[in-house]
Amino acid sequence: MELSEPVPIKYLWSTVKSMSGPAVAWHIDDLRNHELRYLADFDLIADLAPGGTILEIGSAPCHLTSLLTLSGYSTVGVDLNPERVAEIINRLQLDVRQCDIERSELPFPDGAFTCALLCETFEHLRVDPAFVLSQINRVLALGSPLVLTTPNVYSLPSLARFLLGRSIADPSEEFGKLRSIGHMGHVREYSACELARFLKASGFAIQSIGYRYHKNKGGWKLKILRMAYLLAPRKFHREIVIVARKASAGPQLSPLEIHHLPG
Repeated sequence: MELSEPVPIKYLWSTVKSMSGPAVAWHIDDLRNHELRYLADFDLIADLAPGGTILEIGSAPCHLTSLLTLSGYSTVGVDLNPERVAEIINRLQLDVRQCDIERSELPFPDGAFTCALLCETFEHLRVDPAFVLSQINRVLALGSPLVLTTPNVYSLPSLARFLLGRSIADPSEEFGKLRSIGHMGHVREYSACELARFLKASGFAIQSIGYRYHKNKGGWKLKILRMAYLLAPRKFHREIVIVARKASAGPQLSPLEIHHLPG
């Protein structure tokens, strides 16, 4: 298969639109809303120029996994339930393994990867984020980068919700995603300082912390938001982007055990 463009986003779009399975609506909605983010993540990974194999945590709906694989990067994805996106995995011959990353060890040997991605996943963790970072540290080679992106709790939309007396995300909708798409919605959003403390405690050294927003197409509300982002300091932008490197062996945490009370 020959691909004429450096980042095969058009090929990914044509693949998604030609599918017929139950996940098609999810694929189209996700790609429409997050295409610019995937391209920004791709550019960041290209700048890091990792050799060896990239690990992507929280792969589904597998759009970034697809872009990396189609572009020649050796990429392994991990997801709670890859079967829900089996059609795109099979069509594009993606390597996506099943793992409940908050309850089970990653099924890879120590130091197996030269780059790890935790993109728009940390905010979905609801059991044991420290264990997840501990496992990523274990399977990364020393000095290898981890790219972590996640919504910023101090973004302009979040601050607006606080001022209006609303929570960052509707709990009914976010918990409902467990049944509708197979994974939890946003449990918690974080500040950059909180993420840095998590990473340092897990054996990582912070290389860079940045903020970004994407100029997605939309109605007048998005246009106003884009104008506000242009005027606001970057620390109020929508997403946090952290590059950290494995500096030492992490705490090597074990999965939490669920103890049931007698009777």
